Amino acid sequence: MYLEHAQDVLGQWLAWRKAGAVALVVVTATEGGAVRAPGALMAVSTTGESCGYVSGGCIDTDVAHHARQALRSGRFECLRYGNGSSFIDLPLPCGGAIEVCVLPDAEAGVLRACHDRLAARQPVTLTLLPSGDLGLGHMAVTNALSFQYTPRLRLRIAGRGADSLALARLAMASDIETELQLCDSVETQSAQRLGVDQITQLTVPSTLPAMGDDPWTAFLLAFHDVGWEEPLLAQALTGPAFYIGAVGSKTTHARRCETLRASGIAESQIGRIRGPVGLIPSMREASMLAVSILAEIVEAYQCKVRSPFASR
Repeated sequence: MYLEHAQDVLGQWLAWRKAGAVALVVVTATEGGAVRAPGALMAVSTTGESCGYVSGGCIDTDVAHHARQALRSGRFECLRYGNGSSFIDLPLPCGGAIEVCVLPDAEAGVLRACHDRLAARQPVTLTLLPSGDLGLGHMAVTNALSFQYTPRLRLRIAGRGADSLALARLAMASDIETELQLCDSVETQSAQRLGVDQITQLTVPSTLPAMGDDPWTAFLLAFHDVGWEEPLLAQALTGPAFYIGAVGSKTTHARRCETLRASGIAESQIGRIRGPVGLIPSMREASMLAVSILAEIVEAYQCKVRSPFASR
């Protein structure tokens, strides 16, 4: 599978670095329409292997070529494509411009620390100093390269039926870490056949498994069962999940909220629950509902990414 999140690209860089030099490519600026944002990463090994991408395929091959040259010369390089570029044979269809820096010998300790912090589900600022820390000698660069990265989106689904399975399948196809909480052994077997490897068995509503949500976790309640709704939502509301949603109609959601009020849950907390869920109302097929819900979750995640240190 292609790699695009910083944690994954850095992980591959570190793995290749054990066998030899690896170039790190960083998108430093864009103008106009651009597929990737500043901070997007690409790694290129001495054998020509690459992971990550910096465009929609317009320039990636050429960037990888320059990265291999940089590995041979040991020289830091800045490249510009599109408007104002010397590469007139590589125009960008979007009409904008992309600037990238090629680092032939990035500091492994710095990249490892960034990777490990993301793996620990913590946001991080990666700062690279090409003039000194990267050993570029006379290729001095006065400005540091600094970018913020946030942990990958994680999804926890508690429920039963086709809605839960369809959403889990779609999320996993999108390379989203997904935990599925089920109370039916038959559905557990179905989930296993779909390739879901994080399945937590729910036994009774009064005894829920420990919750591992963090600020980069989305939680979806997909039970059409009143007995499970209150304890699962009450538990989720005690955590920092950036998204809490529950399937059901407007009437169902109003009744659900009233039950939570009666149990003493604060109105400000109840307001965190999204319902009915999904960007498109009244989806009647589990597969289409899954697309609608995941789109809403991704939208909420992007808002979180833009303000990573804001309170929930």
